[in-house]
Amino acid sequence: MASSRVSFALAATAVVWLAAQSNVGAANAASAAPPSASASSNAADVADLTAEIQAQVSSMVPDGMRVDHVMLGCNPPPHASLKTVAPGFPRVPSRAFMVELQQGDQAAYCSVTMDASRQVLIAIQDIQSGAAVSEADFRPEWVDAFGGAPGALLTFPAGGPYVSAIAIRTGQALYQSSLTRPLAVRPGELVTVLVKNGPVTLHAQLLAQSQASIGDTITVINPSTETPVMVTLTGPQSAELVLP
Repeated sequence: MASSRVSFALAATAVVWLAAQSNVGAANAASAAPPSASASSNAADVADLTAEIQAQVSSMVPDGMRVDHVMLGCNPPPHASLKTVAPGFPRVPSRAFMVELQQGDQAAYCSVTMDASRQVLIAIQDIQSGAAVSEADFRPEWVDAFGGAPGALLTFPAGGPYVSAIAIRTGQALYQSSLTRPLAVRPGELVTVLVKNGPVTLHAQLLAQSQASIGDTITVINPSTETPVMVTLTGPQSAELVLP
């Protein structure tokens, strides 16, 4: 009797073990099975949708920005098509935006994030404070459009000449505040003023009351009469006054 119970127990253990091995084999087979046709088709749909979004948003970002990559924040419905990028907005100035998808008669919304770049000017060499600078001292470089050197210049400004207002290191981005015009006159210096009154012109030596750069308007006075006059600096210690 006891031997019958032992035999039955062993048989039951063997059945459980065989069932477990069968389940493991089935699981391994399932995991090793190739992806279904529907899964491959959906992946292709997502890739096509992503490419279409990137193409459309590239024409909606600010000038000078390059869209490098977009990523969907949702799992789009199967066979969904792109209806609108950033509904209600003519431009996309930020990293994240929404798209409207269409599947038959149903509309769905999905968040999208993008990686984008823009060019800024960076110094090709160390520049000391007060040193003369020009476009040749910088080169363009692509940086993250949303976090890299915000406010940096893309093109060298016109209206020079310029000197560096601060020390600029190699590889550092250029900002408008980093540039200043060289001083053309200092307080107490004589300024040669070209006075124009229609066809009549004459020169006068007037006294500067403040320091200024080329293009600035400053107050000068006649040393004899101390009459103040506003003139526009045209060069080092030279200015122009056009009478109405």
